[in-house]
Amino acid sequence: MKKDEFLQGLTEALTNEVPPETVRENLRYYEDYIRGEMGKGRPESEIMEELGSPRLIARTIIDTTPGAGSYIDRDNDSESFTDSGKGESYQQGGGIRYYDLNKWYWKLLGLVMVIVVITLVLMVVGGILSLVIPMLPVIGMVILIMWFVRGGSGPRR
Repeated sequence: MKKDEFLQGLTEALTNEVPPETVRENLRYYEDYIRGEMGKGRPESEIMEELGSPRLIARTIIDTTPGAGSYIDRDNDSESFTDSGKGESYQQGGGIRYYDLNKWYWKLLGLVMVIVVITLVLMVVGGILSLVIPMLPVIGMVILIMWFVRGGSGPRR
């Protein structure tokens, strides 16, 4: 693989996944690194072999960039689609940003919210029961007295 092929592959893998300035920073870094290593006398093929796949490097950059993987360029008003392999992001123009809800942290947030809701429901039910349970003997006595007052047997005819 040549330097230009590597940088083109990295550009393609990062575009629409991270902000444009992150793409530029990483391209500049790798271009400077390759140029520097070649300046030390190392052959281009050895440097490219050392770096490995530009898609693997891009995946690492995407995974470590906050908000990456679902980035949509707000300056681009045309429709676009991104499929990073983990989920999908869509843009229909107008500067609207859609988030990929298939990521692990969104799933964790959903699980935490379910646990919080269940806890709140149990607290409310427990509060109601804590008010009613002490009154059960009184309610039982009232029902028993009413039963005796009515005659103590089944319904009257």
